[in-house]
Amino acid sequence: MTQPPSAHPGPPPPGRPQQPGQQPTGRPRPGAGSPAAGAPGFQAQPPYVDYGIPRSYDTSVRPSSGLTAARYAPAQIQRPVQPQPQSAWATQTRRVQEVGREAEPVPRVTVLTWIALAVLGIGLLLVLGFFFVYLTLSYSSSPVWWPVMGFLAFLSLVVIVGIILLADRWDPQPIPLLLIAVMWGAAIASFVSFWVNTLGSVLVWRITGSEAVTSFFGPVISAPIVEETTKGLGLLVLMLLARRYFNGPLDGLIYGALIGGGFAFTENILYYANGFDQMGLGGVAVLVVMRGALNIFGHAIYTSLTGLIMGFVARKWGTISGLLVFVVAVIPGMLLHAGWNLTASLAGGWTVTIIMFALEALLSLLWLCLIGVLVWDEARLTRVRLGDYANTGWLTHEEVTMLATWKGRREGRAWAKQIGAKPLMKRFIRESADLASVRQRLLADGANPKVVALEAGLLGRLSTNRQQLFAASGQPR
Repeated sequence: MTQPPSAHPGPPPPGRPQQPGQQPTGRPRPGAGSPAAGAPGFQAQPPYVDYGIPRSYDTSVRPSSGLTAARYAPAQIQRPVQPQPQSAWATQTRRVQEVGREAEPVPRVTVLTWIALAVLGIGLLLVLGFFFVYLTLSYSSSPVWWPVMGFLAFLSLVVIVGIILLADRWDPQPIPLLLIAVMWGAAIASFVSFWVNTLGSVLVWRITGSEAVTSFFGPVISAPIVEETTKGLGLLVLMLLARRYFNGPLDGLIYGALIGGGFAFTENILYYANGFDQMGLGGVAVLVVMRGALNIFGHAIYTSLTGLIMGFVARKWGTISGLLVFVVAVIPGMLLHAGWNLTASLAGGWTVTIIMFALEALLSLLWLCLIGVLVWDEARLTRVRLGDYANTGWLTHEEVTMLATWKGRREGRAWAKQIGAKPLMKRFIRESADLASVRQRLLADGANPKVVALEAGLLGRLSTNRQQLFAASGQPR
């Protein structure tokens, strides 16, 4: 991205004009290509670069009939001979078109998203209020301690949210959607699961009259099925509500982990309160260590696997397939959940308990490594799809490197900071990653008119961002 100091010893001497594509220091601007005649700052006829098509992004093989068939025609690159191109991106033939006016910002979330967030926020307050009354009526301990239990449960949620926010740095999801995920788990999933599990256990006890059967049915059969289903329904809601941001396995993992973290928050309050009522502060301390520390990622892992599978299928085979695969996607989480509860119910002695938590620690480590792999995969997808636009002329290939690598992004932000345009560069990076995801969705779903319009808006923003960056640096466009 930058040349050795010997190649550019310093800023140009006084009186010498700054060359296109250079910083004030004389170094090349990040993402600057070799100037072409008549088009300083980018190439009018960019060379074709093969960015490859990894199998996980290849949408060419998909069911051709039934519910999973593509609803729209393939979103292919259109040639100028076609009078009615389906995509603004397809109208470009290896050149960048100047926009006559600044493109309007593309809304990040819809009004429906804000309504859902408000409803879930109210629902969370009602659910927490219900459980406060429930604990007060069910246990003899002073209700003064229940907020303390809530605070202890909240600490674990903070850790999960912190890790997920780190994983979400490449192409950040809108904050309202992240809050919806947490609130769905903490309010809807926990409340519904509480009642269904309770009623199911009562029904089994009435049928069998066996306390042993009921104790086995509740945690090993009912809880995994009911809880993973109610949590997973939140992923369906998010995919329907904001498909634009549910574009791959990393997105699904992020939303699933937050739903699981929210669910664990409410569930831990109930466990801690029960432990305090039966064993006092010592019982709470044991539960905080076991549930809030050693098994902190349990529910986050279970539900994130569901989201990961849904996101992968949606990215490769389209939205309908991503929704339908939910029926299968919940199974891995159910099995892990049931296995953990079964082991916990059969555990006897410290040796078995230590082995159980050692396996849980190994699973958590593998999950964290999986997050790292998915972040790398997301960056690779951005590079491949922005490469499509570079080969068509919207970007230089050097700009693809700047926008789709960690190093390139750092250099781009550092350069923009020198010219007082760091917020503009951050927006350029964010919207470019969004554009890459939209391109992948078009390839998976076909030329959905709404998505094509979204692509056109983001392409307009792409040109506007480039022009504003050039204007801020005082360089020709």
